[in-house]
Amino acid sequence: SVVLAEMPSLVLGGAPPVRSSSSKVAGVSLDQPIVVEESSSPSAGTSAASSWGTTMPETRFGELSNGVRIAAVDRKGMCASVGLFVHTGSRYEKAESACIPHALELMAFRSSAHLSHLRTLKTLEQLGAAASCRVGREDILYQFDALREYVPVVLPLMLANVLCPSILEEEIQAARDTAVEMRQGLEENTEGLLCELLHVAAYKGNTLGHSLYAEEEDVSKFTVENLNDYIRRACRPERLIVVGVNVGFEDLCKWTARSFAEFGGLTQAQTQLPAIEPPEQAVYTGGDFRLERPNPLCHLMLGWEVEGGWNGTMLAAVTVLQMFLGGGGSFSTGGPGKGMHTRLYTAVLNRHHWVESCQASSVMYADSGLFTIYATLVPQYAGDFIGVIARIFKGLMQISPDELQRAKNALKSSIHMNLEMRAVMMEDIGRQLILSGKVGTTQEFGSMVDAVTVEDLLNVLRRCLKTEPTVVAFGAVEKVPAYEQIKKVIQQSCP
Repeated sequence: SVVLAEMPSLVLGGAPPVRSSSSKVAGVSLDQPIVVEESSSPSAGTSAASSWGTTMPETRFGELSNGVRIAAVDRKGMCASVGLFVHTGSRYEKAESACIPHALELMAFRSSAHLSHLRTLKTLEQLGAAASCRVGREDILYQFDALREYVPVVLPLMLANVLCPSILEEEIQAARDTAVEMRQGLEENTEGLLCELLHVAAYKGNTLGHSLYAEEEDVSKFTVENLNDYIRRACRPERLIVVGVNVGFEDLCKWTARSFAEFGGLTQAQTQLPAIEPPEQAVYTGGDFRLERPNPLCHLMLGWEVEGGWNGTMLAAVTVLQMFLGGGGSFSTGGPGKGMHTRLYTAVLNRHHWVESCQASSVMYADSGLFTIYATLVPQYAGDFIGVIARIFKGLMQISPDELQRAKNALKSSIHMNLEMRAVMMEDIGRQLILSGKVGTTQEFGSMVDAVTVEDLLNVLRRCLKTEPTVVAFGAVEKVPAYEQIKKVIQQSCP
């Protein structure tokens, strides 16, 4: 009765109840002015406004008695973003069972001990909540966006994915069908396909090289027994992190604890399992993979290892290098933040008409990472493109102070702008906890970026280019040079 008394008032059907309001602006139409009573103290309003403008919302952290970690930051917004991070993924599995995390993604927000699949969907629809799940190599993220007063209703539905899923046979069959369709449609997202193939080739046969998505021959492993065993083994309380933005920390802790208390028997059984073994170290191998398909363009992705990944010493310098090289599409229009002055724009896209797009990027994991160049180009110029990239790398010996400062400013601006979105902030907090067990502030990252020098960029590029390159090509690949030739040209370009 106490729990029900604290639940928000819900109207899932019919007319809403009539509520009396004591608000001073109740009944005032939008075309009427509202008179705000001023404080008797002249300085009161000024001090309140200044404190509101300078006080940053604090991120608070906690841990339940069963090991579940909780983080929340309340920016006083009306809508909340809440996520459940499960510290598991394909890198922690053997190759033959690496498809099971993908099965969990496809089974998200289906039937549970709370509601059937249909009732779950109708509840989310009536509340105006948006729920989703995405699988990664190091984590699985369940998340929802809803009005903050509905968090106590939607949070148990999200936690039910790992606490009390029903895992019905008919829902598993639907997941099998979806997995096959996703695999067949993966080639429609060329950049996503190449990124997946790059990981498989770069970490061949180990950890981060395990496929993120289930192959058609893997769907037979989607069984009730396999999924129940995986949830019991991998989704243990100490591997769960609940993160909320625009939700009170105490409220998030309270409703999370109540959800686990309701299904305490399951979590107690999970804690009887053997201790979690330390993850296997990612071993970068480099490699070559080419997939020929009827396509008017050649899609080419080159990658090198960033040693140490998120927890290494190269993080800040690699990120600044990525922003310095920049890039984009040949038909992009100008404007602040479009990267029109980055090196790949000025020295590649503006000079070589046969390059449709060229972009530098990076992806970081707990113990390793990848620095990549992705380009789409006219097929007969594939060999020339390797030479162009080699000259770009060699040209990094000449970096002006203005160029370096522009890259730093663009990076810091991107960080602050993205963190204005509550869903991005929620995922950022969770990913940092997964990767390193701590959360850095924007001020700390800004200081790291400001400390990067031109010599740091050159050193990090040299260290990357010393590793074996990873080459992935898709489409019209017949003119792409041999792997050894690409390796030789790139390594000779080391500044």
